[in-house]
Amino acid sequence: MADPSSLLIAAISGRAIAQSARRAGFMPLVADFFADVDTQQAAHACHKLDGDIARGMQWASLSRALAALAAASPSPLGLVYGSGFEDRPELLTRIAKSWRVLCNDAATVERLKDPESFFAALDRLGVAHPLTVSRSVAKEGCAWLVKRTGGAGGSHIGVAAAARARGNVYYQERVDGHAVSALFVANGEKARVLGFSEQWTAPCKRSPWRYGGAVRPARLAAAAKEAMVAAVEHVTSAFSIKGLASADFMVHGQGAMLLEINPRPGATLDIFDSAAKPLLGLHLDAVMQGKLPQGELNLNGAMASAIVFARKPVSVPFTMSWANWAADKPNPGEIIDKNRPICTVWARAATQARAKSLVEARTREVLACIESKRRGDNREQNGQKGGRERDLSRGAAERQHQGRAGRQIHHRGRSGASR
Repeated sequence: MADPSSLLIAAISGRAIAQSARRAGFMPLVADFFADVDTQQAAHACHKLDGDIARGMQWASLSRALAALAAASPSPLGLVYGSGFEDRPELLTRIAKSWRVLCNDAATVERLKDPESFFAALDRLGVAHPLTVSRSVAKEGCAWLVKRTGGAGGSHIGVAAAARARGNVYYQERVDGHAVSALFVANGEKARVLGFSEQWTAPCKRSPWRYGGAVRPARLAAAAKEAMVAAVEHVTSAFSIKGLASADFMVHGQGAMLLEINPRPGATLDIFDSAAKPLLGLHLDAVMQGKLPQGELNLNGAMASAIVFARKPVSVPFTMSWANWAADKPNPGEIIDKNRPICTVWARAATQARAKSLVEARTREVLACIESKRRGDNREQNGQKGGRERDLSRGAAERQHQGRAGRQIHHRGRSGASR
């Protein structure tokens, strides 16, 4: 008989799902590419996946990790997945041979991520979306984006050149507006929108639309909100979506255009999750029992989260002490390449503007702290006395680490993958 307290989790980064699962009363067993400090703290067991993140999930590494995790807690209830499977749904089919997949199945993911069938379905449903084609099209007065099929995190988006499509990509008309995501939970027939968040980018040279962060609540006209809710309901019914998912829109005034569906728990989990109503509990209720909540989440104030990207190659100091508003905390000594994620920061505030301002300030603080500590470590190694270093814990006692000898040093290398 399955132990209802254990739950397999597989994702590029499983920390947010693991923490929500803990709040919902489950024992998380996590396989991801980071094995961050707080992921290990939330998980009953955590395995860092082998291989290069740029190559994505590979069955050999994933199957070994899941088997080892399942052995740590026999007969888990099933598996919940995060990012990392949209461009390879066949892995979900293979997982389902050994464990129950407590999310959308491979066929649903494949249909949602096939641009030709997805946008054709939106046309039949009357859901507004940008003009989308599978080959490069030159149209006077129209700007085009090129997107990798099954991509996530915005790093797969670029400006389309006037050339033939190469690889597994599609083209989408660039439209005006601001990015808004609708978080929802569904039971295969009906959906309940839980809340809306505004998103922003953290552009770099090769990834001008790289995901940067999100803040809730979103500023929306009533008509735009109604259109987004209707779109979610239509798409859920047409594609039989189950569990937590998000719908990404471009909103302009009273209108909203649907860009894509992310059919799994996503990047905004942190800003909507709470101990009072853990989202993984809602997810499993919907998937396993078809049960949906009555309405939107009742959340006070505003909350924002942002990803902190390295401005240059850094090594996480062994003396680093993290504030309680930081998450996805890398392991001491971990090497992080330029433009790769260091951690996530979040902030609560009375208003949306204040919450976003706080995460921007905290992003700068993390970068200043980690860079100054790195310089201090170098001075110590060279026999120089360093000045007083900044500490993110704001006076809290630092964790005492063991000596560096025998530590495994991880390398957070170049990758287009997202958390």
